[in-house]
Amino acid sequence: MSKEQYEDDEFKYPTDVVLSNNGAGAIPMEKKPGKLDNGEEEGPVTMAKNITLVRGTCIIVSTIIGTGIFITPNVISKNVQSPAMSILVWLGGGCVATIGGITFCELGTMFPSNGAEITYLRKAYGMLVSFLSCFLLHLCIGGLRRAIQFLSFSKYFWAIFYDATNGEAPPWILDKAVCIAVLMAIIAIIMIYPSVTLKIINVMTAAKLISVSVIIVIGIVKLSKGEFENISQGFNGTNWNPQKWGNAWNSVLWSYNGWNVVCILLGEVKDPTILPKIVGCSVAIVTVFYMMTVVSYHSVLDMETMNTAQVAVASEVARKYLGESGVIFFAVAVAVSALGNTMCSLLGTSRYLQAAGAQGVLPGVFGLISRRFRTPIFALFYMFLATTLFVLVGDLSSLINSATYTSFAFTTLCSIGVIVMRFTKPDHPRPIKVWLIFPMITASFGIYMFIIPWFSPTRAMNAMWLAITIVGGIPVYFACVNKQYRRPALVRFSEKITAFVGKHLNSEVNLQ
Repeated sequence: MSKEQYEDDEFKYPTDVVLSNNGAGAIPMEKKPGKLDNGEEEGPVTMAKNITLVRGTCIIVSTIIGTGIFITPNVISKNVQSPAMSILVWLGGGCVATIGGITFCELGTMFPSNGAEITYLRKAYGMLVSFLSCFLLHLCIGGLRRAIQFLSFSKYFWAIFYDATNGEAPPWILDKAVCIAVLMAIIAIIMIYPSVTLKIINVMTAAKLISVSVIIVIGIVKLSKGEFENISQGFNGTNWNPQKWGNAWNSVLWSYNGWNVVCILLGEVKDPTILPKIVGCSVAIVTVFYMMTVVSYHSVLDMETMNTAQVAVASEVARKYLGESGVIFFAVAVAVSALGNTMCSLLGTSRYLQAAGAQGVLPGVFGLISRRFRTPIFALFYMFLATTLFVLVGDLSSLINSATYTSFAFTTLCSIGVIVMRFTKPDHPRPIKVWLIFPMITASFGIYMFIIPWFSPTRAMNAMWLAITIVGGIPVYFACVNKQYRRPALVRFSEKITAFVGKHLNSEVNLQ
């Protein structure tokens, strides 16, 4: 992405975007070509374009299918109170994800670089909103979210060796050590072997689909025998309480969360014009598998079990039809699924932070790209430290669940931004121009998902996150980011830190 493409009223290309080869100081973007030691042409370091249609589809599928389909179906069922309505809610989640993905296709092809929301929000509303999204979602609660993913992995990993129903549990230090060791291994793979990372994601995606297929086959076998007693309840007993529906939608949309991850990695897609195909294929695959899996759950388990199960419903199905060996199989399956989801999350978030550093939303040090590995090296180091901290703190699931609504707020703003930029940037190239009904639907659901939690018991926690964003984020923005108010001494300090870290990590900052 050129300097000119990134300049606008609120953001001017940072003077410290590209470091000199020895990291001693900053030089302008225009670098004289030369030769590296390996004989390649020297120039601004960019990340390799390794993502194809298949790899992009696998990234989205693996990001979406985490632990949600194994754990949350009973949450949806408990809130809507009927099998037919539960199935329709899951279908509705797939439709919303599809519409959201189509909406983001216009944004992605308008600005085909890494970063997704951070670029879209800056272009639509200015630097402040872009910074606040990064500040809240990735600096404040990003470590929390990743810690929960690793704690979810840990829970199912240890289920292979310990019987939690009898109160057995691994030693605290061993549990944390395994989480941190796995985190370190994943970070190392993403940092050093980007192509291998994509291949691992492909394999984990296949493993997820196989494990989900086992549940689907169990349901098919039961239905083929004419055993419809559980699912035949249909819509009887449906609960129409708006707050309960809000809880159900929150869970199902969170289970579909991740459909926009390729937009974050768009600078590494070989051909950005295939974005609609990637989104369409991946969301269609996930929706079909989710629907068939939920039908199987409701075919095998009665509503009382679905509503009261305290463990993953997949384990309940396995225990009923496959015995203890099936429980162990799904413990492994959910652990692998959690790892695949975590790897995709780390991959996407590292690119988000790198784009934020390169675009001046965060300090330039976050934008550093390794010259050797062509990966966002400092962003990955930061994510390792932040995640490790929260893994050591403990189980933060109740805290992070209360903050899930925050992501819907910024996704909603991006959707509204499609409409806004039709008026503010009417002449900007739009390789894909969607019907305005798509961003309107996405924004409507986002507003609904943002408002509903304020009528729930978690509203105090919601208010805390909102206060952190406003009271914490806005002063930091004007003190550290806004060119008019930030102190020159702070800018010089940031440039020195970027130069120092770039020198010792053999890296430089560049826009993708």
